[in-house]
Amino acid sequence: MNMAAYPLYRGKRNAFQEPSRRRVRQGFTLVEMVIALGLAGFALTSLLGLLPCGLQNFRKAMDFTLQTQMVQNLVGKASHMAFGDLSQLAAQPYYFDDNGNMVDAEDITGTYKANVSVTGTIALPSNPGFSNPGVAQLTITYTRKQAAASTPPTGTVVTYIAAMTGSVNQ
Repeated sequence: MNMAAYPLYRGKRNAFQEPSRRRVRQGFTLVEMVIALGLAGFALTSLLGLLPCGLQNFRKAMDFTLQTQMVQNLVGKASHMAFGDLSQLAAQPYYFDDNGNMVDAEDITGTYKANVSVTGTIALPSNPGFSNPGVAQLTITYTRKQAAASTPPTGTVVTYIAAMTGSVNQ
C-alpha cells in the first residue's frame, strides 16, 4: 500500500506552509461607519426632541396627584369641623410641599398655595330649585407658590360637605 497516494492533509495547509496572498477583509469600511454614526445621531436627536414634552407631561401628572392629596387633606380637615365653623377654613391660605403635606407659610419647602372659599346654603346641581341649609360648597383653588401673578391657577376643585342630621345649627 502506497502512503503517498493518500495524503493526510488534502487541500488543507499545515502550519508550516506559507500563508495565502489573498486579502482577508476584517472590520468595517469608513463609509459603513459614517452611515452608522449618522443613523445613531438622527435617532438620538429625535429622542432628545421628545424630552421636553415628556417632562411637561410628568409635571402635569405630578400636579394632578398632589392636588388630589391636598384636596383629601383639606376635606379631611373640614369633615372634622363643626358644620357652622366651616367658614373658618377660608380665613387663611394653606401651603403644601411637593409631597402634598401641609406646611407653615414660612416653611421654605412650601410649593403650593391653596385658597378655600365656603358657600353655605346652596342648591345642589341635581336640584337647582331647592336650597339646602345642610350642604356647604367648598371651592379649593391651587397655585404654585413660585408662579407669577399672571399665571392662571394650577387647579380648582369644587366639593360638597353635608352636615350630619341635627347639626346644622351648631
